[in-house]
Amino acid sequence: MKKIKIILILLAGLTFTIYACKKEDVDAKELVQQQLIGKWPLKYTIKTIYTNNVAGNPDTVKYNPIDTLVFSADGKVVKQNKTAISTRTYSIDATGDNITFSGTPAYTQKLSFVRNTSIGLATETTVTVGTTVTKTVIEDQLIK
Repeated sequence: MKKIKIILILLAGLTFTIYACKKEDVDAKELVQQQLIGKWPLKYTIKTIYTNNVAGNPDTVKYNPIDTLVFSADGKVVKQNKTAISTRTYSIDATGDNITFSGTPAYTQKLSFVRNTSIGLATETTVTVGTTVTKTVIEDQLIK
C-alpha cells in the first residue's frame, strides 16, 4: 500500500511540473519597447573594421560629456546633453532586432543587445573592391 501511495504522489508531482512548464509566447517587439523606456547615456562607440571576415583592432571612443537618449513609451526619443538637442520618433520592428529613428533621412540601427542596464545600437556597412570585402561595424553602447 505504501508503494502505491508513493507512486501516486510522484505521478501527481510530475503532472504538476509538466503543467507548470507550459510555453509562454513573448512578443519580442513589446519586450524590447518596455526595456528601452528611460534615460540611456552614450558611454562608448566601438568601431571595428573586418577585412575578408578578419577583424582588425577595435577603436573605442569614451564619451565625456555624455549625450543621452531618453526613450518614452509613446514612441519618442529625445537626444540631450545638458539641454535637449533633438526630438524624434522611433519604432521597433516586429522581431525586436532593429530600431528606426525618424528624420530626413530616417535611419535604422541594429539592436545588438538589450539588457537591464545597457543597450547596443550598431550600424554596418560593406564595401567590395575586387576580391577584398571590407565591413565596418560601429556600435554605440548606452549604459544606465
